Amino acid sequence: MKQGVSFFTLMRNLTASGFYSSEMGIKDIGYKGNEPTRWNGVPDDVLKQYGLSYTDKELAECVKFS
Repeated sequence: MKQGVSFFTLMRNLTASGFYSSEMGIKDIGYKGNEPTRWNGVPDDVLKQYGLSYTDKELAECVKFS
């Protein structure tokens, strides 16, 4: 029995790996690939909590609000 279980486990894993690494499998799981993250700065409520704020220069150069 052990050999049969090992064989079918291996076949199941190879089949799933093959499918989900194919174009159809990638579309099935909705994988978008590597995407850069976007950081819009520290939220205003957190800045206020610590008595901080962005300067106009920091806002212009570093933080992009979209």
